[in-house]
Amino acid sequence: MVLRQVCKWFEILAVFAVVVFVVMLFANSPTAPTPVPAAAVAAAGGIDGGDLFGARCAGCHGGDGSGGIGPRLAGRMVERFPDPAAQITTVTEGRRGMPAFGGRLSAEEIAAIVEYTRTILGT
Repeated sequence: MVLRQVCKWFEILAVFAVVVFVVMLFANSPTAPTPVPAAAVAAAGGIDGGDLFGARCAGCHGGDGSGGIGPRLAGRMVERFPDPAAQITTVTEGRRGMPAFGGRLSAEEIAAIVEYTRTILGT
């Protein structure tokens, strides 16, 4: 009898945890990324780092880079990664909870995202 009550409470707790998770997932919907000037897109070989950031990064870091599931990026990348190559390595290989994008994006696309976080989100 006691075991049934304990199981019932664990079941209620599990359902509650799932509901909280789903609510948090949708409450953290990303905002639209900041647009990239046409000259910057042209300089990146036609690759729009803002669009890529919105599609690949904003779900965790927020469309404006303000953070969410992942850490805040806006205004921090140049200080955190004085050498852009180190930031490119992090995006390519992943780190801690961040997935590796080297197998999903080209080197040029990763460079465009890094440039976007350093210039557009960096202000």
